[in-house]
Amino acid sequence: MQDLLEAIRVATTDGATAEQKATGAQACQTILAALGAQPGKPIVLPGVPKPNPLSGLSVDQALELVIARLRAVADARDKQPAPAAQATPAAAASTAPRGPRIPIVPPRPPTAPGGARAAQKKP
Repeated sequence: MQDLLEAIRVATTDGATAEQKATGAQACQTILAALGAQPGKPIVLPGVPKPNPLSGLSVDQALELVIARLRAVADARDKQPAPAAQATPAAAASTAPRGPRIPIVPPRPPTAPGGARAAQKKP
């Protein structure tokens, strides 16, 4: 509390810099917020973002929420009617599994020490 009062005192002196005045204004707002706070409730400082409502959850609670949401999505997907099978190749391509497609590249054959040129110079 003494630091806040000192910041206000410095900000109100002649020749106070803009930074000192901003610090003094912030100290005034902090004291005002503390005086207006209700017992048992957190102090809400102006200019500070509100805490995320999920920040008070434990890891287990957060996982339970995620699992419940995924179950709801899976149930909704299961309730949708299956798309009608079409005989065209374009239709088969549109119903192909979705997701990342990673090409499989065969490994290169090993080269001799010194690179490819050293392997070519054999007598």
